[in-house]
Amino acid sequence: MNQHRPNSENPAGNPNDIEAIKKRAHRPKKAVITAAMTYANGPIHLGHLAGANIPPDVYARYMRMLIGAQNVLFVSGSDDHGSTSELAALKAGKTTREFIDEIHQQQYATLKRYDVSLDVYSGTSRPECFPIHKQMAQDFMRKLNNNGLLNKRISQQWFDPKVGRFLQDRFVQGKCPNLKCDNENAYSNECDKCGTQYTPTELLNPRSAISDATPVLKDTVHWFLDMWKVSETLRVWIQGKEKTWRASVFNEVINTVLPSLAFSNIHETKYKELKTSLPKHKSKYAAGKKIQVQFENKEDLNQGQKLLLDNGIENELLDGWAHRSITRDVTWGIPLPEEWGPEIAGKSLYVWPDSLIAPIAFTQVALKKKGLDPAKYEEFWKEPQAKIFQFLGQDNVYFYVLMQGAFWVGSQKDPSKLPAAGDFQLTDIFGSFHLMVDGEKMSKSKGNYFTGDQLLDEKGYSVDQIRYFVTLLSLPEKMSNFDFENFKERNRFLAGPMNAAFEKPISACHSKFGGVVPKGILLDKVQAETAKIIQRYLRSMERAEYSTLLYAVENYARLVNSLFVQTKPHDDRFPEEERNNGLFSCFYILKNLMIMLYPFVPSTMDRLRQSLNLPESVFTIEELGTPIPAGHTIGQKQEYFPAAD
Repeated sequence: MNQHRPNSENPAGNPNDIEAIKKRAHRPKKAVITAAMTYANGPIHLGHLAGANIPPDVYARYMRMLIGAQNVLFVSGSDDHGSTSELAALKAGKTTREFIDEIHQQQYATLKRYDVSLDVYSGTSRPECFPIHKQMAQDFMRKLNNNGLLNKRISQQWFDPKVGRFLQDRFVQGKCPNLKCDNENAYSNECDKCGTQYTPTELLNPRSAISDATPVLKDTVHWFLDMWKVSETLRVWIQGKEKTWRASVFNEVINTVLPSLAFSNIHETKYKELKTSLPKHKSKYAAGKKIQVQFENKEDLNQGQKLLLDNGIENELLDGWAHRSITRDVTWGIPLPEEWGPEIAGKSLYVWPDSLIAPIAFTQVALKKKGLDPAKYEEFWKEPQAKIFQFLGQDNVYFYVLMQGAFWVGSQKDPSKLPAAGDFQLTDIFGSFHLMVDGEKMSKSKGNYFTGDQLLDEKGYSVDQIRYFVTLLSLPEKMSNFDFENFKERNRFLAGPMNAAFEKPISACHSKFGGVVPKGILLDKVQAETAKIIQRYLRSMERAEYSTLLYAVENYARLVNSLFVQTKPHDDRFPEEERNNGLFSCFYILKNLMIMLYPFVPSTMDRLRQSLNLPESVFTIEELGTPIPAGHTIGQKQEYFPAAD
């Protein structure tokens, strides 16, 4: 019983320690949270929910508890432009506008069902967004062009002679050029089966998705973004994120942006002789019988390149990642600036930079929706003390870090420097790997493809059961599996031990204490465990590390059962003081559980709040570690997590 000795010196349970812990939490002045945009070509499915929608919603709810809802904007929208939506509309026999509007409405309805608390769900082509988006995107393009980061190139693109139009990526399909892949329906620039990326000329047996004609390659002018010109600025920024970004995100982009060169392995002996004379570097064997050498900065690269050449080692700069076309031959999208001349006819901004800029427009739409001045978006995007947190698929990290970073710094007055106040601030990135279902990639033919609505309407699961389980998965670290047997087991835990932690104190309060919190003092063990879990909670939530955190919160909930075993608040044959202290401490735990779990399972925790007879304003970090006062009237039990099958 010593571990449950009451803290008699301070009935509040030594709040100074917990207050100090809460004060150490990093609080940005403002925060924007963006959810990965969903293509406007189909419904929200389980993979979208697990990787793109629920994790940022948890984060947005946490940020509102931390810095106040008035300082947080959670924005997203459908990714309307590009070939994906246009091709889907074509197959559906509808106009692109009509098709996108229907899909957008369906997607938004599903997100609302899952309590995804967006301040706005707009879309890149929607009338409330498009004019703002167009202005912002063209402003970026002009500034990049003026700063010398855009250059025109003639390249060959597929052209459908039957319908007389260029065919963007998804309008051309053919045999994947990867000899180990048998996909006959690979797109013109990448295979979604094996993941190989290639140039359009490498696609085998190409055919038009519009007319089924055999397309021909035709010269066309496009604008390319030169990220190499700002790669050192990006490198310095990324290196500063080593301790805060997820390892998978950091490692991918730092190994891309660090300057590298390659040479034939026939020079390996000579290279080894020179190795100690070269600036600090790393080397490895690379494809094509080559050796790749990675330097720490461009100055070292230039020195190393010269030394190798002086010693007869011909080498090539590995800067292919840094040169990307940002325009496409398609009219469905953001038009290019008119002053760029007649060459812009029939062209628009590539869907990737289009979607990177879109959240800025969504933010302005959200502010207008709230009755605020849209110009206040600068307080969220251009203020160094504000933060932008972006949740996206791991396969999109390149675009959101390197391409977006180049757009941001490349449009500044001085692209060689990191953003200052008044510039677009570089963002923080949370990547998520792909979700598998029952051990396999989701597929309609395999019967393991589920839309968000199907899980609720056909499977009969509750929203919070799904929200809780997907945040337990390890998607931030690796491809993870939604196993239905594990899902059912977790539901049994929620319906059993977790519900019991909620219900026992409420039942005992009504049956033995007249429905009010007894006058008691907080037990030492409870105060110590609370300090630990709050510290972990704040640290884990800031980093969006939900999985291990939830298991720790579950262990904290088990304290309630432990207290019932040891202090017997439900049994009036035991000492009154111990029972009072035990139940008082249980309600203290219950309030903390309710607040900590609210971002994950908001509807269930709101029902618990009603049972505890607490105001909606209780959902704030400041309320963590503060007891429900003695004499407070407790409401009735409700159904929290549903019974599991």
